[in-house]
Amino acid sequence: MVRSILVGLDGSDFSKSAVEMGIALSRRTGALLVGLGIVDEPTIRELEPSLIAGGVPYAEPMLFRERVDHARREVEGFLADFSVRCARAGVPCKLLEDRGYPDERIELESQRYDLILLGRQSRFRFETQEGYDDTTNRILKTSPRPVIVVPADLPVVPDEPGRPVLVAYDGSVQASRALHEFRTSGLAASSPVVVASVHVDAVEAARIAERAIDYLRFHDVKAEAQPIASRLPASRLLVSECELRGAWMIVMGCYGQSGFREFFLGSVTRNLLRESPVPLFLFH
Repeated sequence: MVRSILVGLDGSDFSKSAVEMGIALSRRTGALLVGLGIVDEPTIRELEPSLIAGGVPYAEPMLFRERVDHARREVEGFLADFSVRCARAGVPCKLLEDRGYPDERIELESQRYDLILLGRQSRFRFETQEGYDDTTNRILKTSPRPVIVVPADLPVVPDEPGRPVLVAYDGSVQASRALHEFRTSGLAASSPVVVASVHVDAVEAARIAERAIDYLRFHDVKAEAQPIASRLPASRLLVSECELRGAWMIVMGCYGQSGFREFFLGSVTRNLLRESPVPLFLFH
């Protein structure tokens, strides 16, 4: 059962949506929300020149200190906004301010908690980089905990009763791990569950889905199998099924393909990160 959720705060619309998702999950589970703001001091330092005209070293790195101070003020603002939103929603929260490379700090801090919430796009390097950075993608490949990746807009709130969770199950090791983490989180017990399996052969699609159904049944979680026989891209079919069912989240293993198949056909994970209208519960 989820008791604590780490929420990455970077001030973006995606991050604000992640906070909204966290509040809804906290209402459902009673979990503590931990807001993490990060001052990316190493990257700020790396971008500072070490010499002035004539090759003379800086006596005082004034620009570095100014940028760090500005980044710290921004992070304090993210944390203050998070605290206010949690207080208004009546959910428990904790604030963390950290320094370092964002992906490394999130990975390290996540060892204390059950679940990570991040925006689909991240801008933890707001002080040194225009636009979005690659922090979310890095975390998805290395995180010791499941990650829920949230779009900028939530079409369906997770505490709306009767909305199902769609489990995208392809029989891979990554899919099996993600299903296990989803079940142990307790979220499977509080929503209807639909297991969708995509394969060119209808019989094989049904067999794959049935393995996931059996696992959930052993843990008293009722689920409906939805085998899909098609040669269309799996991501497109899963998005359609999600919209048809009115699901509030998709569960799947991430980065399960490798080598030439991923290079030529593209990863289902990456496609869903781009196309899914709802949050993704991901584990590698």
